[in-house]
Amino acid sequence: MEKTLILEHDTLSASTQRIQVIDALRGFALFGIIINHIAYSYLAGPPPPSAPNFNIFSPLDEQVNTLTFWLTGGKFFTIFSFLFGLSFAIQLHNAEKKNKEGFLGKFTWRLAILFGIGFIHSLFYSGDILRIYAFLGLFLIPCIKMGNRALLIVAILLILNTPLFVGRVNSFFAPPPTPAQIEMGKVQGEQFMKEAETQYKIKQSGSLSALVSMNFESGIIGTFGFQVMTGRLFITFGLFLLGLYVGRKGFFIDKPENRLLFKKTLFWSGGIALISTILALLYMPPFGAPSISFLDFIGLTAFDIHQASLSLFYVAGITLLYWNYRPKLLQSWAAVGQMGLTTYLMQSVLGVLIFLGIGFGMMGKIGVTLSIIIGIVFYVFQTFFAVWWMSKFRYGFFEWFWRSLTEMKIQLLLKKA
Repeated sequence: MEKTLILEHDTLSASTQRIQVIDALRGFALFGIIINHIAYSYLAGPPPPSAPNFNIFSPLDEQVNTLTFWLTGGKFFTIFSFLFGLSFAIQLHNAEKKNKEGFLGKFTWRLAILFGIGFIHSLFYSGDILRIYAFLGLFLIPCIKMGNRALLIVAILLILNTPLFVGRVNSFFAPPPTPAQIEMGKVQGEQFMKEAETQYKIKQSGSLSALVSMNFESGIIGTFGFQVMTGRLFITFGLFLLGLYVGRKGFFIDKPENRLLFKKTLFWSGGIALISTILALLYMPPFGAPSISFLDFIGLTAFDIHQASLSLFYVAGITLLYWNYRPKLLQSWAAVGQMGLTTYLMQSVLGVLIFLGIGFGMMGKIGVTLSIIIGIVFYVFQTFFAVWWMSKFRYGFFEWFWRSLTEMKIQLLLKKA
């Protein structure tokens, strides 16, 4: 079997540098995640029929909403998912290097704890991704035995949403729907919109018990249904596999050949992102279209390529920026990335407090521009907080909690003087 991660002769400083870059990327991803979530008022679902533009109050909001969709929508969860797979590769390598047995059992237990944290989180915020990560993380274990070439091929096929691509091809060549199928589609659409209206009202002004009950009932089935319907489940696991592949190859070690690789990646991913974005803008059909034409098919495929290529462009750009200049901003983001779980959960607390009925109930009452400003201000606070916290403590609070449960022993939190 091929070497699992970086070669044994890689220097300690190179390995440490690689981890710092990864932390900075995770911090960058968390910035994009809060922008994307707060722009849509932490709704984590379709807007209701009664308020399709619930976050648009001015022409400026319309422009900001469009830019947010194309620049952040789906891109930062992509980076975050890729880093999850990369972190697994690093943990696996470290365990093999120390001849540690029982890593996979401990990793499984670690995922079970993450699922529990995600489940509690999902009762308040239905857009939780931790349960998805915990579930898909289990499938990384059998993929350890895959060779690099097979790993890369499968990763790319999943990232490009191939299962949905095949479904689109089949639907394109399928015979026209029968009257009964059309009627069934209308009924399902009406039911979907009715549920969207109900969920929106509960999130906007419902009680704590109503919110928790709704999220518990829709829970795993609703989340996984959305993930499969949109293809995100396949894309996320593909990103896990890509992270595992990149970890094996050691691409995040700062050395000349990797700098050249990232420069080429920046150039090609930027060009592909530009072309695919133009095609998606021209031809992508509206959400929920009952059928698709050939041009719609082109637009949807271009959008999938746009998502992947722009995310890759961001990763290459941030990595080169960090390696070449080490700006203080990215060093600060590295602290945010070190406590990524804590940062992610803190952002949800902000969203629930501001927008949901159990907080200030501002969903549908403030526009996307003001929402994003609030998100940026809060992320700046999180950055300063993370730098201070990581100067005093070994882990973020929830990272410490997670690690203590994993080891079944309370871990030392405070750094020694």
